[in-house]
Amino acid sequence: MKLSTEQIEYVENYIISKDIKWYELQVELTDHMVTSMEGFWEKNPELAFHQVKQYAENIFVGDSSFKSIEKQRKRILQKEYRKVQWKMITEYLKFPKIFGSILLVYLAYTFSAYFVSPQKYLAVLFCPLAIVGLLYVHYWRKSKEIEGKYFLTLETLNPTLLVFSFPSLGMSITTQLKEELLQHQWLVLFFCCIWVLGILFSITAIHLQKKTIENVKKQYQLT
Repeated sequence: MKLSTEQIEYVENYIISKDIKWYELQVELTDHMVTSMEGFWEKNPELAFHQVKQYAENIFVGDSSFKSIEKQRKRILQKEYRKVQWKMITEYLKFPKIFGSILLVYLAYTFSAYFVSPQKYLAVLFCPLAIVGLLYVHYWRKSKEIEGKYFLTLETLNPTLLVFSFPSLGMSITTQLKEELLQHQWLVLFFCCIWVLGILFSITAIHLQKKTIENVKKQYQLT
């Protein structure tokens, strides 16, 4: 028993009506439901379409809901994203790329000699990181929709928390440690390391976003 085009469209619209706005989930859930319905209908051809749909939904969804499946998928994607990003960052902390990271820390620390106040220097150091973060968030908001379709995979890449965590952390701590920064020069070096780590997070996040967008377009044949 094969579902007709109209019946498949009905199943798809039914899933969308459950507040599933992410295109890849709409496609995947529809495919699972249709496959389950066709298998169940083949064994019970006397049942009506809506009965088969309900049976298939009970088996596929169970005691949960389509929204709970969406939440579970989002958690899985976030976990995979963090794992991939940390793997990319650790590559910059290994030989030979670690030399580039060390050089960046050294240049940042050397530049601090041109400032009388370490606090002002760190403000100058972290502010551009926040500006880059704003540009990145703007790019993410523009690119998370492709041809009018929204993707949970791209929504998971939301960089808002990431791009502002390092600048806010740096600025807040330097404000609290104003006297300590004058007394202990190693604190300036420490914040230079934090700054470089923030750059690595930003670089890897941008790379992952571009790569993910390319994969999504290729998988769903979008331009």
